[in-house]
Amino acid sequence: MDKSTIRDPISAEKKQMIKLAPNIYYLKGENQSRFPYCACLYLKGQKLRVLIDAGMGPKNMAPVKELGIDLLILTHCHIDHRLTRTEILNVPVWCHEKEEIFFQDREHFFTAMGLKRSGLNLSGLFDFANGMFDTEISHRLTDGERIELGGITLETIHTPGHTPGHIAFFIPEHDLLFSGDIDLTPFGPFYGHDFADIDDFLASIEKLKQVKAKMVISGHAGPFNGNLPERFREYGEVIHSRDRLLLEKLSQPKSIEEFKGGNLFYKTYPDFPELIRWFELVHIEKHLTRLKTMEKVRQENDKWIRA
Repeated sequence: MDKSTIRDPISAEKKQMIKLAPNIYYLKGENQSRFPYCACLYLKGQKLRVLIDAGMGPKNMAPVKELGIDLLILTHCHIDHRLTRTEILNVPVWCHEKEEIFFQDREHFFTAMGLKRSGLNLSGLFDFANGMFDTEISHRLTDGERIELGGITLETIHTPGHTPGHIAFFIPEHDLLFSGDIDLTPFGPFYGHDFADIDDFLASIEKLKQVKAKMVISGHAGPFNGNLPERFREYGEVIHSRDRLLLEKLSQPKSIEEFKGGNLFYKTYPDFPELIRWFELVHIEKHLTRLKTMEKVRQENDKWIRA
């Protein structure tokens, strides 16, 4: 594979498509692929034309709709990765077996994410597009499953932590890895939901670091070339730096409420500020629980204390 992205007549004409390899295209999302949008991957196999994720926005999906889509694979259930599915409602959908319920049950989705206990007004939140919670899953993927598209192979990699059924894909013909929301951005690993898990996330980062990829693309950034193991190491190190930062803040005992709105992990985030403040608090809860397991903090009544 060339070490830089290659543009072909299609992508030159429709600049939202970047050719990564023959018949493999990276589709950037609107809003620079930031929430509530994402970047997606399109693969035009000889037997099967596949879109991975569908959160790029209608304008950016238009070129691949013209080329044809036989199958949509969703890396996970977050709305920014399926927002534009309403453009292709007749296309079959696959996902990991542990993710299926979150595409079908709105109440279960909000409860598992922790939003039901957030105190935020959930009216219309995240399901502002029709069809967000009526997705029929026609196949449930498992770790290590290979999908033959005709000249292109997708190897499924179960990478939980961000969500229980989050998946990444390796394309061995081109040493290309699509890492989903293990996105290698400065924003860092995101696990601000009740169903997310820090230790699983760290294990998934390590799992992808071991993949012999020459290029990585993700749901919000990329392509990345060169020194990829170090990129994954630095991305995982963000979690350990958050542990250390939280311990520093516990020089005096604190309750979880005293961390609320403190911008401890996210110094600034202009979009959806109330939502991000809540997600940050969930991150802090998870780190405190993790540090307690590591016997670095203890809890006395409502206060957290360094051990």
